[in-house]
Amino acid sequence: GTHGFSIVRAQGFYLVNKVPQEAIAVGVAGAILGGITGRIVGFPVLGTAIGAVSGAVSGARRIYDWKSTRGVGAFVLDHTWALATTSAAVVATGVNAATGAQINESLTTRQNRMTFDRGLVLRRGFAVTFGYVVNGAADKDGTINDRRRKLVTHHEDQHVWQARIFGPIYPVVYVGWFAIGSIVAATKWLAHGRVTKLSDEIDATAYYRNPFEWHAYTCDDNWPPHGVDATKVWAQPFRGFSKSPSTPR
Repeated sequence: GTHGFSIVRAQGFYLVNKVPQEAIAVGVAGAILGGITGRIVGFPVLGTAIGAVSGAVSGARRIYDWKSTRGVGAFVLDHTWALATTSAAVVATGVNAATGAQINESLTTRQNRMTFDRGLVLRRGFAVTFGYVVNGAADKDGTINDRRRKLVTHHEDQHVWQARIFGPIYPVVYVGWFAIGSIVAATKWLAHGRVTKLSDEIDATAYYRNPFEWHAYTCDDNWPPHGVDATKVWAQPFRGFSKSPSTPR
């Protein structure tokens, strides 16, 4: 009896220690913050669940730099004001796990973001950000050179912080701009006799002229973007921050 209980207790202790303590602590904190935020907007259970899962996963991956105010602020924003985009990060992480996407440790650990070499992307060769999750860091051939690393640290990291700063406003404005920009581009394309590629017109108006992308490309020292007709995008770089909030390591 006593011997059997000791074995069970020992096994339980072993299992608890197999789970990173940070995952447990951050999961609990995320659940609390997410629950409070969810209660405010009328979805306390959903908010708690998103916060708990996000906190546990991000804690297990050690993404937050707890020694800096920026890292602590990132965690608080992710699980309160930016909870909507964090829910997208949770979904993206789940899809990445299901498809076996490889996480990039050097671009993740204590970087206040979670970066995957591949994962769910919307366009081949283009990285994409869902909340604090960056997918598609690797080039088309699967490698990550200095240029791709800079793409993550200077461009995609801007999107991570845009989502944190603007919270639920960010996806609404981003998607709204793309939708309206696509309509404007298609109208111009038809009016001008369809002499150019419709996809290029949509890219220029709906994507590259998007203020969030304009800002991110400028911070990446890539304005006008390489390979894009400079006459179809904003003439000048974005007048604002010129460096990434997170210092590359």
